[in-house]
This record gives sequence, C-alpha cells and structure tokens, in this order.
Amino acid sequence: MALGISLVHLTKTFWKDRQTSFKAVDDVHLDVMPGELVTLLGPSGCGKTTILRMIAGFERPTEGRVLIGGQDITDAAVNARGIGFIFQNYALFPHMNVFDNVAYGLKVKHTPPGETGRKVAEVLELVGLKGAERRFPSQLSGGEQQRVALARVFAINPNVLLMDEPLANLDAKLRIYMLAEIRSLQKRLGATCIFVTHDQKEALTIADRIVVLNKGRIEQAGTPFDLYANPASFFVADFIGQANIFRGRIEVIREGGLEVSFYGRSLSVRGNPGARFRGGDAVALAIRPEALVLGETEGALLAGQVLSRVFVGDKMEYVIEVEPGFLVNVFEPFSRDSQLFPVGSRVGISADQRDVIPLPV
Repeated sequence: MALGISLVHLTKTFWKDRQTSFKAVDDVHLDVMPGELVTLLGPSGCGKTTILRMIAGFERPTEGRVLIGGQDITDAAVNARGIGFIFQNYALFPHMNVFDNVAYGLKVKHTPPGETGRKVAEVLELVGLKGAERRFPSQLSGGEQQRVALARVFAINPNVLLMDEPLANLDAKLRIYMLAEIRSLQKRLGATCIFVTHDQKEALTIADRIVVLNKGRIEQAGTPFDLYANPASFFVADFIGQANIFRGRIEVIREGGLEVSFYGRSLSVRGNPGARFRGGDAVALAIRPEALVLGETEGALLAGQVLSRVFVGDKMEYVIEVEPGFLVNVFEPFSRDSQLFPVGSRVGISADQRDVIPLPV
C-alpha cells in the first residue's frame, strides 16, 4: 500500500567549525501524496540529496519532522522505515550474482527460501531480466545493472521509493529508455516515489510534480506544465527550460494582466498567478525561445541581426543580436517548407503576448 510523505519545517544545519555553519536545508515543508512521483530538482548544493537522506534516516534533521503515512519516523532506525533507496552508483554487490543481489533484502528480513525464490523470479520478470539470475554485475550493461537495483528494491515491497540521481551514469539514449521504464514500474506498483535529479529534462519527463530547490529552500512546486508555463521567479524560469529575459516596468495593473513599458513601447502581458506586482515595479519578462517567431521587421516586437543558425534535427536554433551584447535565442520548428534566415540577415522577432511571462526582480 502506498503511503504519503510529509516534511514538516525540515531543516539541516552543518557546522564547518565551531563558529561557522550553513543550512543545507532551510525550513522545507512538503506533502507527497500516496502513489505520487515527485522530483526534487535544483543545482548542485541546493539540498535535494540531503532531504532524501533525512527521509531515509541517513541524516538526522536539525529541526522539523518526517512523517510517512501520518506516522512520525524522524527518530526511527533506517531499517524500520519501510523505504527502498536507489543510489547513483546502484550499490550492487560485485561478488554476488543477480539472484543473490535481488534476494539480499529478502534474506535480511528472514523470508523463507521458497518465498524468496518466487519473489526474485517475479521482480526479475517485471524488470525484463528473466534468465539473468546467474550473471554477475560485471557481466551486465549499465541499463541492466540499473534494472537489478530496481528489482532489489521492488522485491521488499517498500512503502516509499527514494532515488538519488539513478540515471546519472547512463548515456543519453539509455536514460530516456530507463526513465520510461521507471515511470511504468512505479505506476504499476503504486509506490510513492521521490526522485532526485539536477537534469530538468528528466524531471519534466518523469514527474507528477516537480519541487524546485535553491539554496536549501523551495522556490516553487507544481506540475511540469505549470512550472514551465508559469514560473514564479526568475530562478525557476531560467532553470526550467531556456528563457529569454527582458527588462521592463509596470505601468498599469488590470484584471488578468499588466501594461508594461518595454523598449520604448507599451506592452500588454498576462498576469502571473505565482507573483505579486505593484504599479511602478521593475519587472522581468521571460519568453521561451520556442514562443518567438522570426519574420519581417515591420510591426515586430524586436528586430536584430542573425548571428548564428544551427540545425538540431527537429528545430532550427537561431541567435539574434538585438543590440550589441544583447542576444535573443529563437527556436523554430523545422520542416521542408520552413523559411530559413541566413546569418547576417536582419529579422523581426514577434511573440504572442500571452507567452510573455512577467516575473518579479
């Protein structure tokens, strides 16, 4: 049965010496619903792995509590929490074959041999490794080792599944495949899962919800679509996907939108439910590269010179210099009928005003 996770004002302080400390995790409050897959996303040092380790019991919180299924397990032993943990390096025993690696947790729990064999066969078939029982980790590919790590965790029927950058050691193509596998297995088993990554594409692909962390605090939490379409801060807009950032000033606040002074003109933009503004405030305007369109300069939002054009398969990536040193990225879907703008040509840049995201500065 899947259980929810609650982090209540969770804080972890590390001391560098007797006088100097820093908060790796700073007053994090988060509820994960039963069966939900939540991704903790952020740059190195933002606190995501420390949060995972506190849930697992490898680190003790300086302040706050950890609850699983409504039960406070902050002080519980690691092996009493009903948690499965998958590490970045998989942590397989090199001297054990696949069967013994997967059976390890069951044997620790003193599961009868017959039940152990049945369970190991069941989970190996689940992860697509039926017939590999006698092979050793050194005889497996990276993707197969990842599957053994998954099977070992699933064999013990954990209430909660924690993953700490489990795909970091795989190549790009295999990561895409394993993301789909992990998502499928997690949903099939109904496990509550927290997945740590610094890779935004992984987070967007796999998560029900993403929690963006910065300097130990939650910047924003929401569905992948909400975070991409409605970032609440400059940090989130810049970290989730790519964004062109322009500067402006709020002239008028009206229901559902703003009037912003922007490069000598007045621009109507939509509101941002995650941010609060006042008239006269400086504002950052974020526009995704794929929301911009190139064409004639007359009537365009901006105009500039094409500095570079790169074909990446599904789209053409342009860099446009609007002013000296002021560069704008534009991604246009590619087809045989696409209009191509040569390097050195002057082009107009347009956007639907609904795609302009106002952000506090």
